[in-house]
Amino acid sequence: MDGVKGPWDFRAPLNRLVDAARPESDVARRFQDAVRLNLKSGYKDRVAEEQIRTRLAAWRDNDRKVRSLLQQSFLLSDCGAAFRRAFDTRGRGLYALDYLGKGEPSPQAWRTQQTELLERAKTPKADLLLMVVAPVQQLVEASARQAPGQ
Repeated sequence: MDGVKGPWDFRAPLNRLVDAARPESDVARRFQDAVRLNLKSGYKDRVAEEQIRTRLAAWRDNDRKVRSLLQQSFLLSDCGAAFRRAFDTRGRGLYALDYLGKGEPSPQAWRTQQTELLERAKTPKADLLLMVVAPVQQLVEASARQAPGQ
């Protein structure tokens, strides 16, 4: 099993976050679909944009709640880095949406920095993968171009 820390022990208690996480995320799939729809429409699908923005903001705003949980449970202590990357990823998506909404290209230096950080966010932390990194990266890449008709 690639990416699993340490030797696999079938007798180990299932008390880690990865043990409770669902292998498929409908929320992540719907998020990715909304990103695809928005990009395909040339950033003109306001319903898809609002779905993306609402989801990213909700995830970003959960930071305070999750930090409190992380501090209260030793079982979640290995998840801090994964959650920080998740919150950072969502913030990057919101900035990319802002650039797309304005119809102005994002600065090259910003995109380069975001791309590097998103590449790092793709690596598993606490054996968890962030399934929304790829759609956020699509938003960052799309922010390089101006909206059609500009």
